[in-house]
Amino acid sequence: MYQIKVNGVLMPTIYYTLREAMDTCAAEKVRGFAVVTEIVHL
Repeated sequence: MYQIKVNGVLMPTIYYTLREAMDTCAAEKVRGFAVVTEIVHL
């Protein structure tokens, strides 16, 4: 399971696959909100 950290803030959503987490990081960057994203393995 994975969570993403956006701009130093851990998001509450838990992703079961790395692919889902990566897609979400990409979507946040496209929106322009995310400066730094990180994927955290739980």
